[in-house]
Amino acid sequence: MKPQPHVTHRPAWEAGVSLIELLVGLAIGAIVSVAAVSSFGSTRSASATVGDSTRLQQDAAMAFRTIGHHIRQAGAVRLIDNGPGLVTFAESFVGYGNASAPQAIQGIDGANDAPDALGISHDSEVSLNAVDCLGQNVANDVAIRNNFELDILNQSLRCLGSGNSAPGPLIAGVEDFQVRYGRRINGNLQYQDASAGWTADDWNSVEAVMVCLRLAGQVGGHAGQANASGCNGQVFPLDGRIRRVFVRVFSLRNIAL
Repeated sequence: MKPQPHVTHRPAWEAGVSLIELLVGLAIGAIVSVAAVSSFGSTRSASATVGDSTRLQQDAAMAFRTIGHHIRQAGAVRLIDNGPGLVTFAESFVGYGNASAPQAIQGIDGANDAPDALGISHDSEVSLNAVDCLGQNVANDVAIRNNFELDILNQSLRCLGSGNSAPGPLIAGVEDFQVRYGRRINGNLQYQDASAGWTADDWNSVEAVMVCLRLAGQVGGHAGQANASGCNGQVFPLDGRIRRVFVRVFSLRNIAL
């Protein structure tokens, strides 16, 4: 019988790290954590900026859609059925004028670059479910009047329509509302500010309306825009909010004939 070899079991030693290796690992982990947090913050800020800018675009589009809808109807007069094949235009429409001088549009120029006001009127008919600028139905066959203005205190564009007793907001975040009127002078279409001295004939010579809106975002932290200016050339305040200027021109289809 052969003797069994004697096996000696030695304890396994656990490998460790030195203090320097531990510090290096902690430093790398800290750098990765800071980079991740910084990336998250930048992504969140960029996302908020894009969202704010998109909201301004959508609000401006909605305001222009409402204003343009009524400008294109300015001066429209309903037809009266006078029997088979016979119609006449209603003679009751006066708008902002009177029976001898109907006026479909009017405006007020804000002094010293203050916001303007715009009034638009057209005939209506209850049977057609005509609505005002706030979507409210009118009660009678009367001229619809829509008066647009800026609520400076609340920074909102608001409108008073014939279906309401008080103005209501259309969009928020509006800092300026400027309106200019295109009139044919010496054969050339020129855009002018409203004048208190204009007569009904002057207003009825308006062929187009130029509307400018300056909107401000809600999110801060924006770097600002160099040399950016508003509707009347005012420099944007650098308070960290996004600002956009939107301009649209609308033709009057019913009175510039």
